[in-house]
Amino acid sequence: MDASERGLQVAGRPALDARVESGLRWSAARQTLTGVIGVVGVLAYSRVLQPADLGAVGLAFLVYDGLFLLVQAPVRDAVVYYQEQEGDHASAAFWLLLGFSGAVVAPAMALAGQFARFYQSPFAAGLTRAMMITFLLQSVAVVPAALLLKRFQFAVHESLQTAYFLLLFAGWVSLALAGFGPWSLVIPSIIASAFWSLTTWRAVGFRPALRPTRRAFGDILRFSRSLFGSKFLVYLKAKMDNAAVGTLGEDRLGWYSFGEDQSAFATIGLGAVVAQVALPALAAARDRLEEFRRIYLEMLRLTATLSTPMQIGAFVLADLGIVVIFGEQWLAAVPVFHAYLGFRLVNTLLEITDAASSAIGRPDIRLAVDAAQLPFFVAGTWFGLTVWGGIAGVAWSLAIVRAVAGLAYFAVMMRVTGLKIGETLRYLLPNALAGALMGIGVQVARGMEVLRGMIAPMRQPFLADALNLIVLTLIGAAGYFAILFALDRAGSVAVARMAWEIVVPKSLRRWIAGRRKLPRPSAPSGSAW
Repeated sequence: MDASERGLQVAGRPALDARVESGLRWSAARQTLTGVIGVVGVLAYSRVLQPADLGAVGLAFLVYDGLFLLVQAPVRDAVVYYQEQEGDHASAAFWLLLGFSGAVVAPAMALAGQFARFYQSPFAAGLTRAMMITFLLQSVAVVPAALLLKRFQFAVHESLQTAYFLLLFAGWVSLALAGFGPWSLVIPSIIASAFWSLTTWRAVGFRPALRPTRRAFGDILRFSRSLFGSKFLVYLKAKMDNAAVGTLGEDRLGWYSFGEDQSAFATIGLGAVVAQVALPALAAARDRLEEFRRIYLEMLRLTATLSTPMQIGAFVLADLGIVVIFGEQWLAAVPVFHAYLGFRLVNTLLEITDAASSAIGRPDIRLAVDAAQLPFFVAGTWFGLTVWGGIAGVAWSLAIVRAVAGLAYFAVMMRVTGLKIGETLRYLLPNALAGALMGIGVQVARGMEVLRGMIAPMRQPFLADALNLIVLTLIGAAGYFAILFALDRAGSVAVARMAWEIVVPKSLRRWIAGRRKLPRPSAPSGSAW
């Protein structure tokens, strides 16, 4: 390692693995681009579609989300986990996927009509059948996409994902504006999934063997069964409440789904992105426990540093942000949005913990936690719907149950990996304290008469609300990072250096480090310098 590279390291910590740097850099670039365009897409369809339209789509996704959840993570993680005999294990995973998909799609399509009649939804049957096509296309892409991650081909994976999301968002906007109603969110899923499937196969050059060994089938099944069971329980937890709320009508299901889905912006935009890169990095280090713990803690701190202010700020500014960004027809979703943001603070970090449990070969831990949680989830759904009443009661009941179970899961993983409570708190507590103080500050700033006086003269209410939202967001961001730096200077510097390593390629960092070492030119004799 040369001197310039040593100068890029955080004191006492090795520099990030080049493959991890590259993965995070590509993931960050993809997430930034698709995030910006995604906001435009959601903004467009949310202002055109009505809550009942989103409720009808939510019914169709009750089936699709469950099926895809059962195949994506278990099989993807199994393919990444087995470092040797790649072709044999990948082939076994593909044929298992194909058999499962064929076994569930036909009955799902046949029963779609009865499903729609139960919920009294005229669109649910057709939408559900269309999403089964999407499921088939996504299923056949799971193995080649996992191979891209396993081989650390993040540039290809993220480029294809970017194109996939661009197709999806463009379809949402164009079809929603063209008056396709709930179909504007389903037809683009089929088109984008076909693209994703074809391009991942072509990029990997995957050709499944016709007769994988029995050992490969056994390995995939043994590894996947705990995750399969865990994801089935995750599906029940994720969709049991939607199924119950759907009996109240499509409007209420639309508001409930909207609030729950929009609360996941940091989980999807940060937690899932970092976890996707952390999985192969942690899997490669699973036999070096000290290195494993280091990567795990750094990924947790990176995620917490960025996600905490976003989620607490969104909680404080929820009503203002939803009106400005999505429109007043979604204001009834604010209580649901509030409830789930509290849970998402934990859930975003659990994305990294899921990657750690898979990488270390212990997906059974999540299964055990989910199984223990299920009775409380059922009770919470009943309590929220019948005692507290309405969609807000369901959301708050289940947010509490999910957050407590998530903390228990995190505690178990700390014991398994040998992490100390004090060390973990040193990484995460400053972010929580800075976020809480930031939230209080933003709430105070929102009520200040000075800010109101600046905005009140504006004749356009929408522009006044938008300006208010922007100013408060800037105040919150500046306050959070200032407080975090004051509370944990070393940690703030470490995260900043990590961000530097992620964003700036190694070749450019070396060039900059070399330029810093060049002697400063002396002033020419007789000059005025």
